[in-house]
Amino acid sequence: MKIYNKLTLKIVLILFLFVPLLKSVIAQTPHYYNHANTSGTMNSFPFAMTGGKAVNTLILAGEINKPYVVPPGNQITAVYFFMAQAGTRNFTDFHILLAQSTINTFTTGQFYSGPYDTVYYRSSISLNCGANSWMGIQLDKPFQYDPTKSLIVFVGQCSNTGSGMTVRNQNFTNYRRVWSVGGCPFVPYASADAAVVGFGIDVVPVNYVPNLIYYKFENNPSPTTTINCAYPGVGLSTVVLAGLTLTSGGQFDSCVYGTGVAGAGINTGWGWNLGGSSWTIGFWVNIPTNPSGSAYYIFGDDGSNSFRCFHNGVAGPDSLILRGVGINDVRIPGIGPAPTHIAFVYDSASSTIYGYKNGILVRTVSQTPLSFPIGTGFKVGGYSNSPNIVGKLDEFRIYKGALTAAQIAASWNLDLQCGPITSVPKFSEVPRDYNLSQNYPNPFNPTTKINFSIPKSGFVTLKVYDILGKEVVTLVNENKTAGSYIIDFDGSELSSGVYFYTIQVNGFTDTKKMLLIK
Repeated sequence: MKIYNKLTLKIVLILFLFVPLLKSVIAQTPHYYNHANTSGTMNSFPFAMTGGKAVNTLILAGEINKPYVVPPGNQITAVYFFMAQAGTRNFTDFHILLAQSTINTFTTGQFYSGPYDTVYYRSSISLNCGANSWMGIQLDKPFQYDPTKSLIVFVGQCSNTGSGMTVRNQNFTNYRRVWSVGGCPFVPYASADAAVVGFGIDVVPVNYVPNLIYYKFENNPSPTTTINCAYPGVGLSTVVLAGLTLTSGGQFDSCVYGTGVAGAGINTGWGWNLGGSSWTIGFWVNIPTNPSGSAYYIFGDDGSNSFRCFHNGVAGPDSLILRGVGINDVRIPGIGPAPTHIAFVYDSASSTIYGYKNGILVRTVSQTPLSFPIGTGFKVGGYSNSPNIVGKLDEFRIYKGALTAAQIAASWNLDLQCGPITSVPKFSEVPRDYNLSQNYPNPFNPTTKINFSIPKSGFVTLKVYDILGKEVVTLVNENKTAGSYIIDFDGSELSSGVYFYTIQVNGFTDTKKMLLIK
């Protein structure tokens, strides 16, 4: 550990005094932002215009710099706007587009003409905000962010009802904002100015695996509910276990238990909406032998081509089947009474569904390219009003992408943490270098995330020390396969101050500093 001198300690004390002042200005902050200027100008564009409005904003490289400049290797998962006036509005055709470029000014009277990525769209949406506070919006898809380039933000809405929701702007230099004449279609007004809205972002490393649903059935808020651990996730974050119960003996800890009750199951609050894209579904089951041959359902969405998976019935005794309108059946035999992990992978590039059992490929079924309509309600542990699962169900995960055979083999029996999943390597690559990233957010209170990458498997230790070099907690002390990881650190039991975290693996050692503010 390094020995820090009196000057360093003085700087730390200054930070202790200064950071709380920043935190007192706003109730909630994004990971990174440009400004939260409560004395900045108020403006109605684009939210507080009932007839619709679009605004094109240019944020230069390095301007998203609070609490510090965004490090490279991240992607944006949420955007924030610093609002001047509290309010609630119901919008039509609300959308957010992002782009990046090396430009440092707009052309007056013209929207940016380069390619955009549509990261959020709702035909109708209700938004609300407080005064002088951040309003955050979780994106539909992450946007890879290069902090060396300018970020171009396009926000538009065609009409709305409600009140309030003005924003705070701050004037910079050059042409930084272009706006539309009115509602849709958006035509740029023949002008521009230097106003830039208070804007923030949440980020995750680019190599996280985007998952939609992840039920661990552990650390549940009550005996009748469970948490969706997925990040950013879809549907309800805490869901009711209707007709199901929690019990011991899951894949890693507790699990959910069903007895074949008609209509029981977990209503996720999400309709299957992956269309024709790739996806992966994984789950662990322990199903007793059922000589009656009746079908019991594990998951499904009745409004999405009757997309469903069930055990017994036409699947056959001790077998399960994935089927639906337009799907060639995928049957997995030998399910029960032994604990078994199942994974279905749809690869849209090859129009094929692969079936895995305990990490091993056992079925390959060609498909006519699948394209599902948006579902009416995805259900786990049941389907429609049919009988729900009999036996135990655990570690139910849906990924927005096709995991490879190697990733299935590496992750099916891996107890993943809640939040961004990086224990499975990126869909196409393994990290090339050892890396320990700066924790985020930093400063933090009381939780933060620490990301590290290892190109080769090895025994990893990740420890946290106080400013005197005393070890306060061990976060990782085990063998890890090659890949990228995010570890949650909870400092609720520690006092405010500077801490250090150190990684050691395969001869690689690195240390980073973090600041806990309470």
